[in-house]
Amino acid sequence: MAMNQFDANFVTVALTATTAKTVVGVKAATNIALKILESSISFDGATSTNAPAVVDFARCTFGANSPGTASTSLTPGKRDPGRAETIQATAAHTWTTEPTTITAQRSHDVGQFNGLFYLIYPFASPIIVAGGAGWVIRATSPNNCNTCGGIAGEE
Repeated sequence: MAMNQFDANFVTVALTATTAKTVVGVKAATNIALKILESSISFDGATSTNAPAVVDFARCTFGANSPGTASTSLTPGKRDPGRAETIQATAAHTWTTEPTTITAQRSHDVGQFNGLFYLIYPFASPIIVAGGAGWVIRATSPNNCNTCGGIAGEE
């Protein structure tokens, strides 16, 4: 890994009650592994008595629904724009058809009334994504609300 770090952030993805939605994902370029540094999600629910949303931080094969297919492409932002290297990973948000084979690594209940969940992965046990594979955040909210957040990684 060459310490080429990036952020793939998303804003205002609408969730429909009880429907799982992959809200953001990154896919490693072929033969270039990714180290996931951080993952975050927040909600803008206005009712404090609503049940929490279930959030999956997950590995993904994507299948036919790679970033940009049945989703909105986004360009990962380099953390060091002075570097000449180009980020090879692709990213997207708001899938309209769920990607294939999502395997949750961590699942958490996150309050949708101004709820926030932020994962910083330890150096001793990082999340490594193999070349050609991906990492996603999927949310299932019991009520309609919006979400935003992102994934930080390194190639």
